[in-house]
Amino acid sequence: MIGIDLGTTYSAVSIWDGKDTHVIESAIGARTVPSVVGLDPERQVVVGAPAQNNLVNDPANTVIEVKREMGVYERPPSGPDDPGVPRRIRFRDQDYLPQEISAFILMELKRQAEAYVGEPIHDAVITVPAYFKEPQRGATEDAARMARLNVHRLLNEPTAAAVCFGADKIEDDRTHTCAVYDLGGGTFDVSIIQVSPGNVSVVGTGGDPRLGGGDFDDRITEHVLRLIHEQHGVDLRDDPMVRQRVKREAEMRKRELSVAKVATLNLPYLTPTLSVNVPLSRATFESLIDDLLQRSFDCLDQALESARESNGVEVDEIEQVLLVGGSTRIACVRERLAEHLGLELKDVRADISPDEVVARGAGMVARDYPESDGYEGKAVAMSPHEPGRDPADEPLVLQDVTSHTLGILANDADFIPILPKDSRIPGSNTRDNFINGGPSTTLDVLIFQGEHPVAFENDLIGKLPIHLPEARERGYYRFEVTFGIDQNGLLGAAVKCLNDNQVWQTEVQCNVRASRQEIERTAHHIGTVMAGLPKPPE
Repeated sequence: MIGIDLGTTYSAVSIWDGKDTHVIESAIGARTVPSVVGLDPERQVVVGAPAQNNLVNDPANTVIEVKREMGVYERPPSGPDDPGVPRRIRFRDQDYLPQEISAFILMELKRQAEAYVGEPIHDAVITVPAYFKEPQRGATEDAARMARLNVHRLLNEPTAAAVCFGADKIEDDRTHTCAVYDLGGGTFDVSIIQVSPGNVSVVGTGGDPRLGGGDFDDRITEHVLRLIHEQHGVDLRDDPMVRQRVKREAEMRKRELSVAKVATLNLPYLTPTLSVNVPLSRATFESLIDDLLQRSFDCLDQALESARESNGVEVDEIEQVLLVGGSTRIACVRERLAEHLGLELKDVRADISPDEVVARGAGMVARDYPESDGYEGKAVAMSPHEPGRDPADEPLVLQDVTSHTLGILANDADFIPILPKDSRIPGSNTRDNFINGGPSTTLDVLIFQGEHPVAFENDLIGKLPIHLPEARERGYYRFEVTFGIDQNGLLGAAVKCLNDNQVWQTEVQCNVRASRQEIERTAHHIGTVMAGLPKPPE
């Protein structure tokens, strides 16, 4: 059983050895794998560092930051009869669903783990941003199944981090409150978490699915290309190969500025006659990203307000901030967080590698699940509790919450919440007093996710068709609607007609999800492609 942090820019895999959780190194000795899929010079699929190294030379055949495209529509549904157009990614002269690209990354991580343990691996706990919506979570599960992994849990990244930071080592009986600030390569999450012996409970969430270190790299890239245009009269902003070269250099210098006051971007031969060295001070860098960091603090305030409204948690109860994600190494992040929350700098913790903490936490949670004999070919939901287990060895109780409100369309336009934001996971809720809108024997219950009072301003994530025995006037039929959400944040819905107690139910699956046939076809395709690659050293 492995724990996987499927990241936007870098991913990692960990395993429990009976005493501790180890992050497994790649074939080149790296503890994280670039979340990049591309083609080598012989046009074979490669994953990780080889793909990243070829990004500058062949950007058209290299896919980066695919996590941002998971569960996303190219054109969202505009109404009940419009399925929308799922996002597709052009790769190898074919159109791929984003989860198909992610499956290549998961398969590479699986291969690394199998080389490490010397036997096949079928089971995983995979982390997702807490702010992921239903379609994004479902797409992640699709990707895992395409990589022939049984998903025992989709674990929110901040929760995994809290486990790794020592939530299972609380030595007193009181409840401790902390904030997990997770600034990764492409997504931002923040959770307010209360920890007590044997229990980790999320009480508030916030986030931005399009905010991360990649955006910081883009700001540096735009700054450098603008300077080149101003100082040398050459406009290279529309050249994709130059842009990738500058962005790659920007990422490295960004890291350097975590410890240095000035770094220099070395860019030889951007054109046959142009080589430049561009100095970048820490102060300039911080000014370039100031508004992006402020967006993260706005999300933090949103999570704090959520925790106060739903659980009565006040800002002054926050004892620590746990830093997660490589972008938290930026020098000003710790200082600004401490100032924002009125904490001492020592209480903004970065004592575990921000790049590894989520994967390690996933591995610690994975240790509590029984392993399968093989790939099951379907969603797996097993309890970590085993009969006859010593109570002292019981796993942590992880209590997560929904990051967005789930509800239905009523009165042609209104969004009626069924499961409000920050509802307990797993959990369910029922609302009644719904009626039919007019004389018809068919009715589609449209399911949305979001916070806007107008239904179609939110995300349409599914529908439940119901069939009535006869067409009757408006208000004749009365219904109750029940939503149930599992530990992975995946939704089931049921509608009961109170006139005759007939029930219709479904597992909500929006149109950006892959079909069973697509999953099997892609699993076979990826297995064939990856089988032709050299095996990682054992």
